[in-house]
Amino acid sequence: MNTVIDKKFSLPEEPFTGTFASLLAAAREHPAYVESAKARMYRLIMRQGKNELRSEKLQRIFGKDTIVAYNAFKEFHGIEPAIHRVVTEYFGAAVRGAEADKQVLVLIGPKSSGKSQFVKKLKKILKGCEPLPFPAECPMHENPLNLLFLVHEVAQEAARGKKTSAKAVRQEILKGLGIVDKLSFSGRDAQKVLKDHDIEPTLEGLASLADAEDLVSAIVFALGLPRSTRANLGHPCPFCQEKVLGKFSDDEGTATDRLVNFAIDSFYFKDDQEGSIGICSVKEVQPLNFDIRVMIGEEDIAALGNVDRNSPHAVLLNGSYNLASRGLLEFVEGFKNPKEAHRSVLEATQDKSIPAPDPMRRNLHIDTVIVYHSNAPEFKEFENEPKNEPYLDRFVRVNFGYPLEYSEATKVVRKLWEMSDFARPLDEGGVHLEPTVVEYMAKFEVLTRLEEDAKVSDLWIKLLAYNGDEGRLRGMGTKIDIQALKRAASPYEGMEGWSPRATDKLVTALAAEAEQKGHRCVTSRELREALYQEIRHIADEKKQEKYRVFIGKSLDDDRRKKLARVVLAALVEEFEPECQNVFKRYLDNVQAYNTGGNVRSSGSSGYGRGPDEDFMRAVEADPDLNITSAQAPKFRAEVSGAINAWMTENQKLDVPYTAYEPLANAVKRYVCGRVKDTARILSSTNSRSEEDKRKLQGAKERLVKHHGFCAHCADEVLKEAEETRDFLKEI
Repeated sequence: MNTVIDKKFSLPEEPFTGTFASLLAAAREHPAYVESAKARMYRLIMRQGKNELRSEKLQRIFGKDTIVAYNAFKEFHGIEPAIHRVVTEYFGAAVRGAEADKQVLVLIGPKSSGKSQFVKKLKKILKGCEPLPFPAECPMHENPLNLLFLVHEVAQEAARGKKTSAKAVRQEILKGLGIVDKLSFSGRDAQKVLKDHDIEPTLEGLASLADAEDLVSAIVFALGLPRSTRANLGHPCPFCQEKVLGKFSDDEGTATDRLVNFAIDSFYFKDDQEGSIGICSVKEVQPLNFDIRVMIGEEDIAALGNVDRNSPHAVLLNGSYNLASRGLLEFVEGFKNPKEAHRSVLEATQDKSIPAPDPMRRNLHIDTVIVYHSNAPEFKEFENEPKNEPYLDRFVRVNFGYPLEYSEATKVVRKLWEMSDFARPLDEGGVHLEPTVVEYMAKFEVLTRLEEDAKVSDLWIKLLAYNGDEGRLRGMGTKIDIQALKRAASPYEGMEGWSPRATDKLVTALAAEAEQKGHRCVTSRELREALYQEIRHIADEKKQEKYRVFIGKSLDDDRRKKLARVVLAALVEEFEPECQNVFKRYLDNVQAYNTGGNVRSSGSSGYGRGPDEDFMRAVEADPDLNITSAQAPKFRAEVSGAINAWMTENQKLDVPYTAYEPLANAVKRYVCGRVKDTARILSSTNSRSEEDKRKLQGAKERLVKHHGFCAHCADEVLKEAEETRDFLKEI
């Protein structure tokens, strides 16, 4: 379900054209025409709504009912809490006029954690914005409401020539703008302006405001616009001022007419490669190479001697700040930049101004979203320098760590894999991945990112808990308290560990080898051996040994268990239907247990006996669940709740046995346990009957048809099952 957005914050798709006077009238109907840069980003994000299902899982894992997964960032996996902080604590707070409106967004994280990709997404969101009005020919595409600051200056200049009062001229200008009857002073902010200056809500009252700031505030608030809009308005750029005041030109008409009838055009956001309109990036630079002109623009050398040095036409407003006006300015590896660059950022956020290029001696108003992103070591070095304390106070810092849910890390591994031609189907020249490969690497990644916890001796349990897999402490039947684990962990959990890029390089290297060998398939056994070799290059011996244990114990046990179950499932011709039957039978018994009723007899409209405790306990005996008799009632209640939630979410009554993963695994184990005699077929390699051979061939065919294997990895897993003692034990 998408978030509902007030219609007044949506804009027409057609570009706005008209005059300044007509723009003021349109701003009341469409406040988003003149919203601040941060408010615009927030609006564009929120109008895409949220992912309800993903949000519910996040809230369950983190124990917070406020965490939201936004549709705008659906391609990012496992970092939704960080994205939620950006949306709420930075953009959301800025919209409400909080201090975040004067802050820099700082994204800190390890390599390939998604920081730069997130900023690219913000740029893409901006490029999807409707056309925005701006003063025609303004090089900074600034907010047209900035022209309101010229009312006083025009009035003062005109008063000298007409020998009349500036107040009278202001009244004339406001009348020409035709907005007085469109203003409403019923709002609190508008009322405050009237009260502070003891004026009436009339044309004469507004004209009596002797300060430009006060007049702009009165008009903006009376138009029903929010504080965030007012806070991001300032004096227009020199080019717009010159078009109105005409100090260095002989434009026809009066300054009053030029202001009232100032042409308003529209623009679309464009990124660096398209021409940098509202979007710009600043790459890292060394102190010796830093040039402030890159940030603020430069003198127009071609105009030397042809225009007055004080004319705006003597400069080029082509700096990064100028180009990023009303949009987004990105600092790539920002903390590698010299202090001069950081100083300009302070001015741009706190004072909403930047210096104009020489020979101008003035400041320019700026409204933009400023984003730094950097790796943790550079930020820590910056943070540890005492002289940088003022800058730190102006940062909204968000840690962009690696995903700690293996199900989300799996999506990242898959996403990177699918970016190469290796991911094509086999018949199109691609390379196949054994079904366990992607999850195997995702779990390895997460294990390397988790911090040790005194209450959980096995990080594997923590891995399952962080994924929302209803983990339980072995031997106790006690459900893991995920929130307690997260409270005990430091804020830096997930900021170190195995990177997705390292995984992609490893898997694609194996794919290239498989292509050379001709079988074009990467198996989990090959991946395990390659990973052993890869970690030998880690300099830290303790870390290397820790990773070796992950591979040789936790991951290999999990890999073997999953493969053993799929092999047994393939040996059973009707495995999936049998699992579904066991699942339905278990649910019938659980329902009878929870309600104190009887179990409906199979194939009958009547009712049979009470719940079959022995059957339910047999299913619940799965070692991964480890449910004791005392824990059984609570688990059965959990099952009922999960199944009811699935039916509500999916609007279906026919529930698949895979709907609740902990129970699905237990059902598979129960069904597999009933056909363990098939292990004889795998172990009796020298005395197989024709019937045994037929069953093995059928198993291979089902591995390919139903379980995602190719002919090569199906052969390999059956071969491993034959060669490995107790391969099918303790499944």
